[in-house]
Amino acid sequence: MLDTINFTMAAECRQGDEQAFRDVIDWILANGVGGASFEAAEVTGSVAYLQGSIVGDRRLVAQAGLAEYLADVLARKEGIHLNISIHLASPSRQLPAEHAAVAA
Repeated sequence: MLDTINFTMAAECRQGDEQAFRDVIDWILANGVGGASFEAAEVTGSVAYLQGSIVGDRRLVAQAGLAEYLADVLARKEGIHLNISIHLASPSRQLPAEHAAVAA
């Protein structure tokens, strides 16, 4: 059974990559990653909080597994290396208030 799985993703740039970080996040927002689509919740110079969704079998998707999958797709296919953490969410769940502002 395939479901739309909603999640939040925090991405941190690796040391030394701060200059290109915003371009990478903009690319992720425009293109998605591994079948997942994203919207920005908050983006700073070194951390981005994104809301995402992907279609898959909810029984097989774990937070750590999804983070590893997305990081691997970015690294292998796009040469983009980010530290990613994932929090699975219900469709109505929002990011915590401290991460709810949309960056300009």
